[in-house]
Amino acid sequence: MRGSSRVSPLKDVSEVSAVSKRPSGARATEIDGIRGWASLVVLLFHAFREMLRGVIPEVGNPMISPFFAADLAVSVFFVLSGDALSIGFFVTGQTAAIDRLLVRRYFRLTVPILMSCFLTYLLMKVGLDFHAEAAKLLHNEYWLGKFLHFSPSLYDYLKYSLIKVYAAPSSEFSYNPFLWTMSVEMVGSMLVFLLCYLWPRLRRSELVCISLIVALTAVGSYFSLFFAGMLLSHWRQRGVLDRLLDDQRHQYVAILLVVASIGYYMVAGNQESNGAVLYRLLIPTISMVLVFCAYTQRRLKAFFCGGLSLFLGTISFPVYLLQFQFFISLTSWLIVREHARMGRLDHGALLWFSALTVACTIAASWCFAKLERFALKTADRQVLRILK
Repeated sequence: MRGSSRVSPLKDVSEVSAVSKRPSGARATEIDGIRGWASLVVLLFHAFREMLRGVIPEVGNPMISPFFAADLAVSVFFVLSGDALSIGFFVTGQTAAIDRLLVRRYFRLTVPILMSCFLTYLLMKVGLDFHAEAAKLLHNEYWLGKFLHFSPSLYDYLKYSLIKVYAAPSSEFSYNPFLWTMSVEMVGSMLVFLLCYLWPRLRRSELVCISLIVALTAVGSYFSLFFAGMLLSHWRQRGVLDRLLDDQRHQYVAILLVVASIGYYMVAGNQESNGAVLYRLLIPTISMVLVFCAYTQRRLKAFFCGGLSLFLGTISFPVYLLQFQFFISLTSWLIVREHARMGRLDHGALLWFSALTVACTIAASWCFAKLERFALKTADRQVLRILK
């Protein structure tokens, strides 16, 4: 698959009543919580389904597909990005709120990417990447075996991290193939900023936003999701989301929509045999519905504002950035060692290795988040000097 965006640590809000109403302009903490769970879904998808489906077909069972719905999770990321990037504009009504975001955007994505890809460079340089041998044992040449078919080079690492990750994410010199989303994220961010600048000048700006969502969804473009996030951000400021939170009928309707969306995904959403066109329409539509319901259903919103959700939110981008390095090193080494020791691969051991990888990635991401925060603060101080 495929596999973001950045979050900040936030105060725990666990009571439903505490999140049912919010003063205008307060931070939408549910954005971070939803993003945290979406990042975990992507990690589970890679650790279990992508790594093991060649030897354990059961991981592809449609009944457990929601836990591995990475395509859906990535689409949710983009909706949340559109919301988070435009919320300051809609709260203040001033395009000045976008200026800082626009100036910082490249650096806030690139600094963590540099850190992530440097880890891959080091692993390759010291010979701790075991994925090629593990891919053969797992019959996984179609995914794990496709990575890193080049010699590590400091120049190529810098070129990929600074430029190609956005301009040519599928480059043969990709130091983290999961970063294919960064090109979409960067262009989507610029489109959000552009529409924010145009918003006060448009006669019917909300209708323009809805038209963009419909048109871009119809052609299977990820950019529709950024505009959907903008629309939700606009509705939050207008009080639409809060009114729905107070509407008892909507509370039941929202739960039914969530259950129906997940159920349909289980039956058909993860089966691309339904046709590429249907598949491209289905995933973004379900992701928009799920985010909308998470914003407007009181119990769901309380859950995503809870302590565990917000913890996952603080490490969501690091989880996305670090999991690849664990797959090519720790997980692959465990698989190679197990085969050398036992002469075969036990399914229970493989599942344990994947679970261990998930735990290690989460622990490392917590540490990485602290280092990342320091690096970004330093970068921000330098970058923002160009603004008045």
